[in-house]
Amino acid sequence: MTRPLVWAALAALLAGCSGRAMTANPAPALPPEARAATAPRIAVVDLTRATRVHPRWAEVAALDRQISVLQAKLALASDPRLSAARIEIPRVDLTPEMKAAVERMRPEFQHEVEAVRAAARAELDAYAAQVRAGQQQQLVAKRAALEAQMTAAIQEKRDALDQDGQEYQQQQLAEYRLPILNLKLKLENVQPSARGDVETLNEQLQALTKERDEKIAAHEKANQETLQEFQQGQIRRSNDRLAALSAQLNADGQRLVDARAAEITARVRAQLEATQAEFNQRLRGQQEAIVTSARAAQAQAVAQAQAQARSETERIRALQDQLVAVQRDRARLYALILAAVRVESAGLAQERKWDVVLTEAISAPGAFDATDEVIARIRR
Repeated sequence: MTRPLVWAALAALLAGCSGRAMTANPAPALPPEARAATAPRIAVVDLTRATRVHPRWAEVAALDRQISVLQAKLALASDPRLSAARIEIPRVDLTPEMKAAVERMRPEFQHEVEAVRAAARAELDAYAAQVRAGQQQQLVAKRAALEAQMTAAIQEKRDALDQDGQEYQQQQLAEYRLPILNLKLKLENVQPSARGDVETLNEQLQALTKERDEKIAAHEKANQETLQEFQQGQIRRSNDRLAALSAQLNADGQRLVDARAAEITARVRAQLEATQAEFNQRLRGQQEAIVTSARAAQAQAVAQAQAQARSETERIRALQDQLVAVQRDRARLYALILAAVRVESAGLAQERKWDVVLTEAISAPGAFDATDEVIARIRR
């Protein structure tokens, strides 16, 4: 007996209810032959596989690719991070251009400032060099005067000490003349046979002569030391006077340079303030020109943005219309293919005397897969 096809959901529901009823009210067990005769014959058909072998499935795949392309284009057009054509109303930031204007004019301003400062430094350096030259002249003259005084004083001291040495030497010669002459006379009158007396007299004569010479040498050494101490004292006093004069000249010169530096600084400050004012005036002119140009560019950008926004909106609308049309064509074509598969499944079920053909599941307890047989019928 041929039975009509039962939808998968309904078959599953009936099977579930039947199972619960048997659990609640167990019926008498039937013989195996009776159970086999009364059990429904269930077949399973994989619609996914069956539909993909249909002769027109290539058209569905082509429509799917077209749908993917249209969806990608819509996603790109609707994403502001990826859409190059989406331009919003521009916000003009003039800070970079203002900075660029300042940087363009800065070298000229710095050149003028450096020129003023260089002239001031040169003027101050020239004045300081003039002051140092005057100080050096004074020091040279003072050093020459002190050296002349010191040389004269040392020479006078040397002459005095030389006179003293000569007088002392004459005094010692006169003091030792008679004793030495007396010993010499004794040597001349001594008998040749009195050799011991000769040696004694010679020793006395040598000792007396050595004593005299040592006194003269000691006095000369003392005079030399006195002269050296005097020279050192003169040098120290001369150096001290030169150092004091140099310190005084340095202090006076520094006061002169500081006064001239204050004068030059006041003059340079006034020049720099005038230069700064002139630079600011020129910079304001540049900034006003930048603002005017930016406003014109902003107005033009707004007009372009509006035109691009309208063009973008129209393009998105066209893509959406294309997508809806292609999706509609795909749905109609897929419905035709699905209907053809179900017709083939129903025909096969009638031929094989199946009670149920499941098309929404790929397996069921006690069922067998009829997908290959349905595919073979589709390919005929």
